[in-house]
Amino acid sequence: MDKPAGPQPPAGPQPPSVSLRRENAPVRRGTQESQPVSGSGVAVLEEPAVVRAQCVVLDEFLAPQEMEQLIRHTLEHEAQFTTSEVISPSGEPGTTDYSHRRSRVLMQLGPHEEIILNRIRGVLPRVLQQLGMEEFPVTHTEVQITASNDGDFFHAHCDDAQEMIASRRLTFVYFFHREPSQFEGGELRLHDSKKTGAHPLSIGSYQAVVPQQNQIVFFPCSTLHEITPVQCRSRSFADGRFTVNGWLHQ
Repeated sequence: MDKPAGPQPPAGPQPPSVSLRRENAPVRRGTQESQPVSGSGVAVLEEPAVVRAQCVVLDEFLAPQEMEQLIRHTLEHEAQFTTSEVISPSGEPGTTDYSHRRSRVLMQLGPHEEIILNRIRGVLPRVLQQLGMEEFPVTHTEVQITASNDGDFFHAHCDDAQEMIASRRLTFVYFFHREPSQFEGGELRLHDSKKTGAHPLSIGSYQAVVPQQNQIVFFPCSTLHEITPVQCRSRSFADGRFTVNGWLHQ
């Protein structure tokens, strides 16, 4: 990531614990009717191989002080959050598509970006090993805070599906929110899939990661995944589901 090491908390937090998703309590298996990712539907004659979803979950990723400061930064910058955008099937960036994704994002994380990236650097070799991925040179990163409130969602997609983002290799999603939690839903579902033409198709089974405070999830960018609708009765920004999500590029 080629950035200087970020500040460390005064007490020096313990390294986050690493656990494979199949052994972690908040992660469960599920099934649903297969749905193609947007723009898919190309039939093939040969039966494609099944790609099993996999991820690594790390608990207690940030020190409590770091997490509280991140929450404060997020709430103080509510007015700077903008509507989430997607890349259209034709490759046009900056497209708003409320039928595919609904949330708000903040690109300015201040000092929190380097704190999180520095912590990721420390666990990256273990994460890649558990995912069965080879280590790669990280040429650059993308990081943002996503705020999801009542009715927000993100339909099934891959994070490296278009040419302009094809260099993405690893996705991370860090969960945080105010306590006590005032929202439900917002699961991260990682789908087992088959490749049909240029797009993957869910085979109906998935790994579901329920948002847990101060937890981060890593998975390959080629994984078909979605965010289920969030329910937040108050609809208050401060009561919503927050994540720091980003991508490591090769």
